[in-house]
Amino acid sequence: MGLINLILGAFAAFLIATGITKDPNAEKEKGNVSLQVPHEVVRPKLDFNSLKSKAKKLQETAFVELKAHSSKELAALPYDRYKNIRFLTEKSIWRKEGSNFQIQFLPPGHLYNQSIYINELIEDSYQGIPFSADYFDWTDVGSVKFGPEFGHSGFKIHFPINTEEHTDEFVVFQGSSYFRMVSKNQVYGLSARGLAINTGMPNVAEEFPVFREFWLKKPSPSDPKMIVYALLDSRSATGAYQFEIFPGEVTKCTVTAEIYLRKPVEKLGLAPLTSMFWYGENSSIPQGQVYPEVHDSDGLQILTSNGELLWRPIDNPKRPHIHSFELENPKGYGLIQRDKEFANYEDVHMKYHLRPSAWIEPSSGFQKGNLQLYRFPTKQDSDDNVTLLWVPNETPDPGQPLNLEYTIYWNSSLPKKLAYVHATRINALKEGEKLYLIDFKGEIIKSLVESGQNPIPVVESWNEPWEPSNVSVVWIPESEKLRLSFQLPTKLGSKGTELKAYLKNKDDTISEVWTISYEPSFQ
Repeated sequence: MGLINLILGAFAAFLIATGITKDPNAEKEKGNVSLQVPHEVVRPKLDFNSLKSKAKKLQETAFVELKAHSSKELAALPYDRYKNIRFLTEKSIWRKEGSNFQIQFLPPGHLYNQSIYINELIEDSYQGIPFSADYFDWTDVGSVKFGPEFGHSGFKIHFPINTEEHTDEFVVFQGSSYFRMVSKNQVYGLSARGLAINTGMPNVAEEFPVFREFWLKKPSPSDPKMIVYALLDSRSATGAYQFEIFPGEVTKCTVTAEIYLRKPVEKLGLAPLTSMFWYGENSSIPQGQVYPEVHDSDGLQILTSNGELLWRPIDNPKRPHIHSFELENPKGYGLIQRDKEFANYEDVHMKYHLRPSAWIEPSSGFQKGNLQLYRFPTKQDSDDNVTLLWVPNETPDPGQPLNLEYTIYWNSSLPKKLAYVHATRINALKEGEKLYLIDFKGEIIKSLVESGQNPIPVVESWNEPWEPSNVSVVWIPESEKLRLSFQLPTKLGSKGTELKAYLKNKDDTISEVWTISYEPSFQ
């Protein structure tokens, strides 16, 4: 026994010397010595490469639907009551450390009853952040019974984007693969999505992939950006996503993704944007409405690979409609809220004049394809009835990676060298004829007019016999804009046409190209 005691004593001395445990003489409970070896928690690691491996492994398994983790009371909440479930600011993640970036979670309820997993990533190691009812103020909801299976439905990121005195929300991820962002002094408007499948397909149900798990990388105190990793999942696809988010005067987000199909799909929509257009200056005000315009976006802008800048006003169609632009390596495109004048909305609550645009600049994965603008009719402002997505000409076979990278700028600047479309108005002159009024603005027009030169209007129709007539321009000094007008006969067949209008000075195009479809069945 003496030898055994000697060995045990030597081992205890070794533990003390190596720092695995403290001196047993320093930890006495009621005179007894307690010798303990604490268990070291080994956290799992993650970077974008390992996330891509997760997405590939997930693709090789059958899809498992996210379970609904909520109560009947929360699921039945209307939005006005659901939004009153307030996250307690003092419980924001990273707030105590004084970080500029702070995280607040979103509760289950209303439409958001599927639990997602959220992890905190510090350097390359992570741990899960479980749901806690103590994060929220439930006063306006009343008594709620919480089960152990409850989870977060999303999260928000705060940053001192508007003032250095406090943080404000500028990012939200919630629902399917939706996310929204704003720049300085803006309010939320249109959304982006990670992936869209079978959007606008007749007799084929649209599939909404979900971000089922997130990893929020803790920024350093001086870091100007925050990185979010997300694992996407659906019946037809999986994907690894990296979001590099830079808040500021113009918030930008670089999205890098690797997508795997589980099975072939009818339509794969990349870098989707979703917005709302009820009515605007190019349509009449619905009966009973008091506001002049109601929309999150009023136009589609495209910068082609050869430098042509296109502008297509958005409308509210009478039935679902898709318009495709065949493009190769576009330099940029987006859904734009160009009208920033409060007087054109007069809505002090919704603040449509402060809603952002979303301009996408592709880096890779956008070689050949179609940019598709899908709209369906709506009679209310709560419907997101506008979707813009990139549909590649070729999609990979199931199990093969599709890689893409693009940056979303949550604002848009007006063209600097070219005149731009300020407004579009369309009206019926008489039966069988429409009047189009297109207002252009820009320093280049003003300079030409002041020097005694008139820009030359060009209006083109792609299909005969749809020929515009009475093409003219007039300078309006009160608002410093040039109005291009023309008439179009509307009883020349059922096929319709595509219209283009722009301004020239001698041989040079000096404006963006206005484009719109005229299809009799949609009018």
